[in-house]
Amino acid sequence: MQFTEEVVKALFVIANIPVRSVYKIENQYWPDNDHYNDVRKGSPWFLVHIDEGIVRIGWRKRVMSIDWTGTPIKAILTEDDVTKDEQMVHAWNYPKAVEYLQQFAREIYKSKVV
Repeated sequence: MQFTEEVVKALFVIANIPVRSVYKIENQYWPDNDHYNDVRKGSPWFLVHIDEGIVRIGWRKRVMSIDWTGTPIKAILTEDDVTKDEQMVHAWNYPKAVEYLQQFAREIYKSKVV
């Protein structure tokens, strides 16, 4: 499945996170050199503008990086054995990305209730 703006929006819709806008950016993983130009062009990343700020999302080699350092939310979203901290997580597939974004949505809701 091609990672497109529509796919990114769908992930957030399924997770019940309203999206204001989506911006395509260059792949943030592969080096910026001639050897990786085709890979970088074929695998863009996205900045997703939500009410709380900006979420950066994109595929690395085999994992999707979800980074919410552009928001005030700080939370570990999963107990899964994946690379993670309070402002990012790696998802191995689309269902896991949705699961982590759903947990992120719960954290957003908790931050508004407090």
